Amino acid sequence: MISNRIMLNNITSLRNAASKIKILNPSADVLPVKGVQAEKKFAKVNLEAGKTYSWCACGLSKTQPFCDGTHKNEGFTLNRPVRFEVEKSGEYFLCNCKQTEKRPICDGTHKNIKFVPKEVNATRFALFSNSPVYDGVARDLGYKQKKGGFQN
Repeated sequence: MISNRIMLNNITSLRNAASKIKILNPSADVLPVKGVQAEKKFAKVNLEAGKTYSWCACGLSKTQPFCDGTHKNEGFTLNRPVRFEVEKSGEYFLCNCKQTEKRPICDGTHKNIKFVPKEVNATRFALFSNSPVYDGVARDLGYKQKKGGFQN
């Protein structure tokens, strides 16, 4: 895989580059959380060069694979749409399982999905980490470790 280095306000991230795609909002592309599986297959769409598209990263949009703003509803998701342009007009296969590493292009990950992400039905979402800082804060707040995570 070829990695592409993205610079954004002194923040450096690595992502797998989707060829012939220009991501316009890299911060939405590198979020650690992936969306809900909208369908277990790709969406075959015709895209025009120079036109801006918003690919739904949360999986909740009613207009898949494109964003309809559902992610803005309170408590739904932290994901934001990935805005992009294509270099060349033509037919593209956009990811609908939302687990691709080459957002917004399908990389075949849907063939291997056998689970529903834990955060899918959450009304509030918290990122967990194995860092000592997180561990200390969780303990100070009265959370106890249970089943590999912290519980109230």
